Order: sequence, then C-alpha cells, then structure tokens
Amino acid sequence: MSVVIFSSAIILINLLIIIFFIHPSGKQMESMITTMVLTSSNGLTIGFLVWVWFGGQALVATLIAIVLSALVGMGVGMRFGVKCQIEGFFSGLMASMMGIMLIMMFEQHDGLFLLMIGLAFLVGITVFSIAKQYELKYSYLILLCVLVTTIFFLFPNDEIHQHIPNQHEHHGQDI
Repeated sequence: MSVVIFSSAIILINLLIIIFFIHPSGKQMESMITTMVLTSSNGLTIGFLVWVWFGGQALVATLIAIVLSALVGMGVGMRFGVKCQIEGFFSGLMASMMGIMLIMMFEQHDGLFLLMIGLAFLVGITVFSIAKQYELKYSYLILLCVLVTTIFFLFPNDEIHQHIPNQHEHHGQDI
C-alpha cells in the first residue's frame, strides 16, 4: 500500500469519526477550541500529505493543501455554528501552509517521517477530543497508545520517486 493511500485512509477515517462522535456541547468557546484543534491537526497532516504527493511542485501543493484544509475546517466547524465554521476555515488554511512550509525544508525520507508523526498527532487529537466529549476515563487512552503504535508499524516503507526538473534544462531556448 502506498504512503498516499495509507495516509488518505487515516485522514478520512478520522474525519468520519469526527462527524459521528464529536457533537456541539452548547458552549461557544469550547466548540471553537474543539474546531480549532481538530482542524489544525487535520490541516497540518493534509499539508504533509499533499507535499509528499506533489513534492516537486510547491505552488500546486500549497494551493491544493490550502483548499482541502479550508474545506475540511468549514465542514468540521459547520457542526458547531457560523463562528466555528469561520474558525475552522482559517485554522485549516494556516495549518496546511505551516505543514507545507515545514516539510519543504527536509529530505524525502524525513518528510515521510513527518507525515507519520502528523498522522499519529491527528489520531491522538481525535481520541483526546472524543475522550473529552464523552467524559471517558483517561485509562481508556491506552487505546491511543495502541492506535499510534499501529500507525508506526503499518506505515508503508516504500519510497516515492518524484520528478524534480533539472534546473539547467532550457526547453528549446538557446543560451
């Protein structure tokens, strides 16, 4: 299984869990913080994933990550109200840009490690949000350790080969 498919599946599963298990609490500030935390963790991971997918094309990767994360933020915030929807939009937008900028500074294998850490962070934030929502005992958070360990063991070990154009190629131009 490729890194992109594995990561996309984890992000989609987390979004489905957020849709079905996270509900408005009636407190506006708590809803805004929940929206910000969930959207920021999703945006950061989406930024990492899109860079791995479109590695050589910084502008395309950045724009796609911004659009996807902003839409996810609006979707998560929509459940809590208009203010939370706006909060989710901007949190997703900023987090995806931060994810892209961070992963651009590293080599490919370091970027894949950052993606793996981002996925573990996303799962952790989602589990903590559910524990807070349902006032679960924190002894249930052993599940968090199991899930994060599973992500580390199941993360695909294949390399992604990207075409990075040669800086000295000049298509049809005489120098």
